[in-house]
Amino acid sequence: MSSRSSRPAALVGADSPSRGSMRRERLVDSALAVGFLVLALVTSALASVILSSDGHAMPSTLETLAGAVAVSLPIAFRRRFPVSVMIIVSTAFIVLGVRGHPDDLLPSIAEFLVVFSANVWSPSRRRALVWSLVVVVAMFAWLAIDIAAQVSDDSDSADVVLASSLYSVVLNALFFLAAIHFGRVSRESRSRRRALERSDAALRAANDRIAEQAIGDERARIARELHDVVAHHVAVIGIQAGAARRTLDRPEIARGALAAVEETARTTIDELDRLLTVMRSRDGLPPEPVAGLAALPDLVADTRALGLDVRLEIDGDTRDVPDGVGATLYRIAQEALTNTLKHGAARCAVIRVVHGEGSVGLEVDDDGLGSSGHAARAGGAGRGATGALDPAAAPSGSGLGHRGMRERVDLHGGRLTVGPREGGGYRVRVDLPVVAHPPKGTTLFEGE
Repeated sequence: MSSRSSRPAALVGADSPSRGSMRRERLVDSALAVGFLVLALVTSALASVILSSDGHAMPSTLETLAGAVAVSLPIAFRRRFPVSVMIIVSTAFIVLGVRGHPDDLLPSIAEFLVVFSANVWSPSRRRALVWSLVVVVAMFAWLAIDIAAQVSDDSDSADVVLASSLYSVVLNALFFLAAIHFGRVSRESRSRRRALERSDAALRAANDRIAEQAIGDERARIARELHDVVAHHVAVIGIQAGAARRTLDRPEIARGALAAVEETARTTIDELDRLLTVMRSRDGLPPEPVAGLAALPDLVADTRALGLDVRLEIDGDTRDVPDGVGATLYRIAQEALTNTLKHGAARCAVIRVVHGEGSVGLEVDDDGLGSSGHAARAGGAGRGATGALDPAAAPSGSGLGHRGMRERVDLHGGRLTVGPREGGGYRVRVDLPVVAHPPKGTTLFEGE
């Protein structure tokens, strides 16, 4: 595969004219050639009338028509074959001058246009310049021959011949220098415009890639939020529903379990509604604040209502903990308690928050099954009404909890440790920096 075919389509389009653009250019050049031909015929006819009245010999009508066609119609191909068109028109221009063509206005304009076009559209700048100089040399050679013929003619004085010769030399020099100079300047301008178009296409492609990456990151963030919200509350609903099912013969206990199911469902709907409201928001209003360390007491109270004895211990002032760090710690604590409720067979749990210099740590310990509980956490088991494990009471674990924890900690370059404790129970520990943020992707993960 060639390097050109592997380039993005936007860049290829910016580097070469589109088919529609080429078609328009050809139509414009064809119309220009026809217009030159019509004007050349008109000016030649008018010049013939004027010069014939002074006794000048005129070429035949057929020769005049052929000369007009030779300097006009090749203009239709000035972009496709710029150097060839310049050579053809220049040759016809010299032949018309030698044959005494009555009009030199339109041929001179056509000559300027083709020299200009060769220096703009030729694929090779050097080739265009070399052939332009060849044309200039040929034109000045013809001019020298014409001046020599005037000198040999004794009808004019030497001063007149000298002045006329100098005038012709200066005029032709300016004529060709202007055509070549403006052609090359136009070529540079065209090249810069093409470069800007390629740069613009590259920037648009880069912006699209960045936007796609941002969308992917946002989707991952939303997926983590949905997992944290849904997994915790649905696990609680499953546990309470199982308790209600097994205590139908004890209406008071069953009623309390169903009330907890109702309250948890309402809380889940509220949190999902807040999350979806933020996702749908397009009015530029700031989003509602996310749950952080300040919401840990509410989390503890909700978990206690489910029958798990949870204590909260905070060491240090956590008010200056950034919102993003606080939200990460809250979600990890929520996920840890959810796993304890679903799989741990624990009676109590402790949440410890320690804010040290430059870092903040979170520990969630429970007194569950320890190393054997690790398999239960991965395989899935629930708590019965009496506090014993009941595999039918909760859905099986998917492993998404630990992966979500790792992803969240990775965003802050922190350290995550999960696994059984010595002497029994399970521990989730997180240490996050709150001052200097190391690069993403440096999470240290221990245990499973």
